[in-house]
Amino acid sequence: MRFVYPEFLWGLLTLAVPIVIHLFNFRRYKKLYFSSLKFLQHVDLETKSTQKLKHLIVLILRCLALAALVIAFANPYLPVENEKSTGGKPVIAIYLDNSFSMTAKGTEGELLSEARETARKIISNASLETRILLNTNDMSGVEQRLITKVEALEYLDKIEASPLVRQIDDVLNWQRSFIDKQNEMNQRVGTRQYILLSDFQKNSSSFAKLKKDEDGYYYPVQFIPQEKSNVYIDTAWFSSPIQRVGENNELNVRVVNSGNENLTNVELHMEVNGIVRDVFLDIPANQKVTTTLNYTEKKAGLKQGKIQVNDKQLFWDDDYFFAYEVRSKTSILLVNGDDASPQVAQVYRLEPFYSVKTINQTGFSQDQLRNTDLVFLNGVNTVSSGLTDQLSEFAQTGGSVAIFPGKACETGSLSLLLNALNLPGLGTVTQSGTRIDKLIYDDPFFAGMFEQKKENLNLPAVSKAYSSNKNNGKGAYELIRLQNGMPLFLRSGGSINAFLFTSSLDNTFSNFTSDALFPSLVLRIGEMSQRKLPIALTIGSDGVFPLFEASEGEKPIHLKNKKLDFIPQTKTVGTMRYISLSGSEATELLVAGNYDIVDEKAFGTVALNYNRLESIASALSKDDIINGMKQAFKHVLFKEIAEGQSLASIDIEKPYEYWKVFVFLTLLFLIGEMCVLKFWK
Repeated sequence: MRFVYPEFLWGLLTLAVPIVIHLFNFRRYKKLYFSSLKFLQHVDLETKSTQKLKHLIVLILRCLALAALVIAFANPYLPVENEKSTGGKPVIAIYLDNSFSMTAKGTEGELLSEARETARKIISNASLETRILLNTNDMSGVEQRLITKVEALEYLDKIEASPLVRQIDDVLNWQRSFIDKQNEMNQRVGTRQYILLSDFQKNSSSFAKLKKDEDGYYYPVQFIPQEKSNVYIDTAWFSSPIQRVGENNELNVRVVNSGNENLTNVELHMEVNGIVRDVFLDIPANQKVTTTLNYTEKKAGLKQGKIQVNDKQLFWDDDYFFAYEVRSKTSILLVNGDDASPQVAQVYRLEPFYSVKTINQTGFSQDQLRNTDLVFLNGVNTVSSGLTDQLSEFAQTGGSVAIFPGKACETGSLSLLLNALNLPGLGTVTQSGTRIDKLIYDDPFFAGMFEQKKENLNLPAVSKAYSSNKNNGKGAYELIRLQNGMPLFLRSGGSINAFLFTSSLDNTFSNFTSDALFPSLVLRIGEMSQRKLPIALTIGSDGVFPLFEASEGEKPIHLKNKKLDFIPQTKTVGTMRYISLSGSEATELLVAGNYDIVDEKAFGTVALNYNRLESIASALSKDDIINGMKQAFKHVLFKEIAEGQSLASIDIEKPYEYWKVFVFLTLLFLIGEMCVLKFWK
């Protein structure tokens, strides 16, 4: 037997008090006045042995009553089997999964409600001295404390669904680490029991990082929804990289059916700045379908939209928000080198959509990159290391770079810039096989430029070109190929947007500028170079959002809509500022929706969506859970709740407490003493 409060056992020293009282009280002589011999006769009949026995019984009963009362205050208990506790207070660590997958419907409401009521029963049935560690996916400082039963029951009512998702091994390691710390620093911890209330989704139920534990008791409790199907919007994107006034937009939407039944006539509804579109989809079981919504932009400006799908099971992923900007112009910085072609500026100035600023290479400064979409190096022969660094940073922060070299190019200095832009370097000038062989029509760069693909186009002549190899590990895409197999025009791969023309626009190299293909290429480069923002971000992801037009004032950036005002983290790289939506703070406070970006005034828009990690409703089986936990734990008892928490009986191991028994014994001994004194004549 062990004691929750062993310090109370010092109270047993008070047993000396009744002993002393009895020793002195029953040795006192009493004067007895009597008028007849009857009293003398009565005294003679009462023997000394009987008197001593009565006194001894009273003493024993009083000592037993006092001892039982002291032991009751010490709270005696028998530990659970095989417990290796230090005799401290028992602890029950309860993890209540409040991720969005727990909003699925169970027999008696949402799974989260069933889990909350199950936790309430467990806490209510725990012993009074038990300390509770109650945590959700938040795992915040508020949850990092041992609390009483009353505090735990109050906190249960505050738990709501959250977009945060935690792995099971991270949760258990966090709980165990905290309890170990409490055991070392503040208070001794007795029996440790860990109760997991979750649906155990496959995407969030990793056991790989669990640490060994042979003493703790683990109770995974799995909640099973009525239906395991789900229909959700996975993502959306535009077919064209830019959106312009008066032109058709093609918005592609991917919808997923994660259930085992084929669905017909699933309604998909879209709204964007007053434009409404509805389509009906047939989605096979466990398949995804992509549909296209068409509409025309009526005016420039910031746009905010929302796509909805009707689903009867999970609702948090039925909405997909998106936002973008229809710009009225693209800003181009034309940097002229020694062999600059005047036709480049002439082409761009024919289109009012392009705002062109022309400078000489010697007059370039980094400040000119602000609010610029495209830097066009026109006839440049050499590139300084400083310009290389500035253009490399510019491209990495969303800007575009086009390089058309001069006729006397120093390929060594230019190759440093090309390497930074994920483009192949240039070699010596070659005149063999320099006629244009073909255009790579299938590349998105040429989408919509030609009414039909023609292999026998009358292509312009190129007499000289710099040798180059697109297969140099940079992942560049060949757009125009020469007969000798080398590329004439390429675009970079990866996240950088850059273009390279391997010949010069000088007349000694080609007559390319006199052909209709030349203005088409130049205009398409400008069109593809408009700085584009992501149409949507995932809350809590590691992505960043560039602020092209943010002011340099000291006021913080705000994300605002009708319901929320949030100040995100910001960082500056070169001349570019970014907002970050990663981290637990953004995940806990932000909700899916469209937001205005505000500093001194509103200057942008961003759409935020919840992570689709738990949209695929696929849970671990009983064997998967037990086998995964038994790799690290000795004591594991699984429980499945598929028909409602009211039918569930969660029996957890807890100490066998005896304080009530000792209180009863105290009363029993006191009653016995009273009976002896009253009826023993």
